[in-house]
Amino acid sequence: ILQKLSYYLCQRIFAKNSTFAKSKFWYFLKEQRKMRATQGEIVSVSEVNEKRTGTVQNYGIVLRYYSRTGIVNMYKEYRDVSLNGAVSQLYQEMASRHRAAIDAIHIISTQVIADKDLKRVKN
Repeated sequence: ILQKLSYYLCQRIFAKNSTFAKSKFWYFLKEQRKMRATQGEIVSVSEVNEKRTGTVQNYGIVLRYYSRTGIVNMYKEYRDVSLNGAVSQLYQEMASRHRAAIDAIHIISTQVIADKDLKRVKN
């Protein structure tokens, strides 16, 4: 008797539309869980907006991108009113300073940081 185990995996993916988000989801799932698209199903895709964007916050973003010479891990900090705005700043900066395309950048984690805990203070 085959017993089918079912569980849900939830990820926050930054992409310009739902098609790219689904593709990135399967890319990360293949890396993390060794799972193919034929072995699973995407239940829902939704855009998540922040509830309060009236105050400026500090965001820390851990990312990995593919450069011409290899894979580079990086940590960046941005000030913005929303996480989506901070990720937009990240993509713009990576494209201008490092010549990295959007599909070569993989955001590993994001977090809100207090002013006292900033690692890279900009004057």
